[in-house]
Amino acid sequence: ALITGSIYALASSGLAITYGLLKILNFAHGHLMMVGAYIFYLASVQIGLSLPLSAFFTIIVGGGLAAVSLLFFVEPFLKYSFFLVFVTTLALSTILESAISMIFGVNVKSLSQGYDTQSIEFWGIYITPIQIGIIVSAILILGILGFIIHFTSVGRRIRSLSEHPYGAQAIGVNRKKVNLFCFIIATLLACYAGIMVGFETNIQPTMGNSFTIKAFAAMILGGLGNMWGTVAGAYILGFVENLSIGFEFGGYSIPAGYKDAFAFLIILLILLFKPKGLFLKESRSA
Repeated sequence: ALITGSIYALASSGLAITYGLLKILNFAHGHLMMVGAYIFYLASVQIGLSLPLSAFFTIIVGGGLAAVSLLFFVEPFLKYSFFLVFVTTLALSTILESAISMIFGVNVKSLSQGYDTQSIEFWGIYITPIQIGIIVSAILILGILGFIIHFTSVGRRIRSLSEHPYGAQAIGVNRKKVNLFCFIIATLLACYAGIMVGFETNIQPTMGNSFTIKAFAAMILGGLGNMWGTVAGAYILGFVENLSIGFEFGGYSIPAGYKDAFAFLIILLILLFKPKGLFLKESRSA
């Protein structure tokens, strides 16, 4: 549950930043996550680069893809209609999935080849070094992200644009630069989450849809645009999914294949009974 929650938190935190600043729902977010994993696979497995060089290659290509996505699929349409961005990001997701399928094929790939997958026992719990790395790195990255948002000048610009875009621009905040910075950071967070999925299980071109839904479920659970609520929602979703498997109800248990259905169930229940999410506070409007 901690491993799954950490991956969901990395993916959904970027989505929360994008929604909090641009007020768009990026339906290609999970596909950007998938592409990041395949970029790393290309560098580390097919080309044979070292781990640091593969990471650097992924950052450069992923950042470029984020910039192209924002400049050509989001910003030109955002000024006309919120619904247009919904359509264009759906189109982007289809383009990315088709391109990866043509380049790498549709068979599953793994990034854990050649790495230590021997389990370590802690008080009867078995965990691999890769899984420990996923949990620890997620906490560190989210901590650094929180520091940037709350204790730096860049973070103050982000928060000012999120709270009052016209007022922030009136005092000299460059909206286009901040939007680009945040979109790149959100995409790189998704790319890293995709790489962790490749190390933990495997990757395939169709994985984007599933993780987009999981990221939206976590964000709806925590509160739309509330990054820390979204992170908490991601861990809650991870625990609900994994702890539900194996429980018996009158002699029947839920098969592991139905685990993904809990994301849809959580979205439905939260929208019905608490549409603003569990952690989003009410605010006054003038």
